[in-house]
Amino acid sequence: MKLPILYSFRRCPYAMRSRLAILKAGIKVELREVVLREKPLEMLRLSPKGTVPVLLLPDGTVIEESYDIMTWALGSSASSLKEHDLIKLCDLNFKNWLDQYKYPNKFNNYNRDFVLENAGIYLNLLENNLEKNKFLFGNIRGFADIGIAPFIRQFAHVDINWFLNSDWPNLIAWYQDFVEWKSFKSIMVKHPKWAHGQPMVIFP
Repeated sequence: MKLPILYSFRRCPYAMRSRLAILKAGIKVELREVVLREKPLEMLRLSPKGTVPVLLLPDGTVIEESYDIMTWALGSSASSLKEHDLIKLCDLNFKNWLDQYKYPNKFNNYNRDFVLENAGIYLNLLENNLEKNKFLFGNIRGFADIGIAPFIRQFAHVDINWFLNSDWPNLIAWYQDFVEWKSFKSIMVKHPKWAHGQPMVIFP
């Protein structure tokens, strides 16, 4: 049986959430680990934009966005409209401030305090969601948790000591639970760069 092929990069938060959704769904794929400075032509032919993840289905369908890969893997019935809205707010708003925070020399439009103030609007929203529940929409890790947590991890790791001492106790606990989660650790296992002729990597 021909498997879907997933082009991925271990440390990319978009690729992380795609792998998590595929793992949660119990779907097997051929994993092709990409080095971003040496993108394989096979991936670029499928998706000229050159970003990961890229999923090639056995029928030739190409899914180029992590959000769509998550929906493909878990199905639209696995999540609520509120979860989708919270992920879209992460992707369309918070990610901009995350990039400004992580790469100040590249995105030097604003000072750190201004960036953190704006990023904090979204983080406060998450904090409020986590006041009554362990996860964003209840006591079971769901679609939104998987879709958002890799970006909060990236934010936290810019200055981990500052983050762990910030005024988001529920968010910090949620983040710590995520990075210690067995499934997250399993999707972060290192694989060699994909190349023709090497053994196929089956994920998960």
